[in-house]
Amino acid sequence: MNKLKWWFRVVGGFYLLLTAMNFYGLFLGGAQMYTDILPAPMNADPLAGQAFADAWLVFVFEFGVLGAMALAASGDPAKNRIMAWVIIWAEVFRGVVADAIWIARGYSTSYYAFIAIHLVIIATGVMFLRQAKAE
Repeated sequence: MNKLKWWFRVVGGFYLLLTAMNFYGLFLGGAQMYTDILPAPMNADPLAGQAFADAWLVFVFEFGVLGAMALAASGDPAKNRIMAWVIIWAEVFRGVVADAIWIARGYSTSYYAFIAIHLVIIATGVMFLRQAKAE
């Protein structure tokens, strides 16, 4: 159970770090930062960048909520296994599947690195859940 507790803490802390970094970009960095990551020809349109930044905000709020709830779940991981599954399935769809779609649509191939991070979170979460169940 100790590994699952630490998984919740590490993933939750990572999500909150990403939330803070993205809030900086969204509120202090300006929409140009988001325009620059769009594939052509969208990256030439400032309104496209602003629309992407506005939609990205929803994703950032999700990260913040999941991060805070993961930290809360770490207090009693045995009773909060469902939270681990929520994070794992979010990583599958919001992470791996969505990034693969973005790459197919012309977004940066650097999203392969994010897919790798998602897969590590998924694999370790499943492994630690199984170990906790066996205890």
